[in-house]
Amino acid sequence: MTTLELTPSSSIAEALASAPEGPVTLILKEGIWREKITVTRPGVTLISEEGARIDNDDRHGTVRDGKVFSTGDSATFTVAAPDFSAMGITFSNSFDYPGAAEWNRDHENEKMDTQAVAFRTVFGADHTQLRACTMLGWQDTLYLDSGSTLLEDCTIKGNVDFIFGAGSALFQGCEIVSRGKGFVSAPSTFTSESVGFIFHDCSFLKEGDTESSSVFLARPWHPAGSENRNPMALFIDCNLSSHINPVLWTEMKSRRPDGVEKIWKGEEARFYIFSQDKENISGDEADRLLKTMMGML
Repeated sequence: MTTLELTPSSSIAEALASAPEGPVTLILKEGIWREKITVTRPGVTLISEEGARIDNDDRHGTVRDGKVFSTGDSATFTVAAPDFSAMGITFSNSFDYPGAAEWNRDHENEKMDTQAVAFRTVFGADHTQLRACTMLGWQDTLYLDSGSTLLEDCTIKGNVDFIFGAGSALFQGCEIVSRGKGFVSAPSTFTSESVGFIFHDCSFLKEGDTESSSVFLARPWHPAGSENRNPMALFIDCNLSSHINPVLWTEMKSRRPDGVEKIWKGEEARFYIFSQDKENISGDEADRLLKTMMGML
């Protein structure tokens, strides 16, 4: 196994590209790495005990070298290989969402897209583990679209669909922080998958002047109107602050390639909660789904 110490004057991407074959651990010193990184080799570990941060400010609609970025292209950090792990790292996308929102209010016919991803998993990723990490953004902060991911004692911040995708993930003891009105999660779980996102013993908190009942826990995402999705999210023994709407779920629109629009209702998705004062699933079934998820990690 290769172990390297890096300061912000060194490139993480270059260190990974030049390291010998086999597992590699990068110990990141305090500071900010301003680079976009895609992990394509298995067995990569990033560790920081000193507050390392990896950041970029791309968004959906960024144009570079003649290419118009999609939401996925905006990601600061992308995992495309198995057995990636990180501890104590902040992954951020510092796109100026508040400034863009103000622009959009004043320019009704010239609105800019505001999706900007901090951390993403894509095809090839599996058994991803994030411990004591922070994901910072606004809209679409954390895009878990492939494989299984464990997030333990992490903090995720955003406002609109800031945890989304088709992957399977267990959020264990995490702080989920809303930075304004909106929607926490937008899973797009395939119908063939038994579990999507499971939040266990998490705290749903608010930042700033986020209003009471202004945030929904989940809405069902069907990319391009896909019929082979049955979004799944389960909330077990979580602490919900006053900003969470008591209805919990809401609808989401999608448009097929032929232009036909459909509204997908939250109550028709696989959205479940089991806690002291709310439940729409039995404790036995919640435990079964949790064990299924743990077996995938």
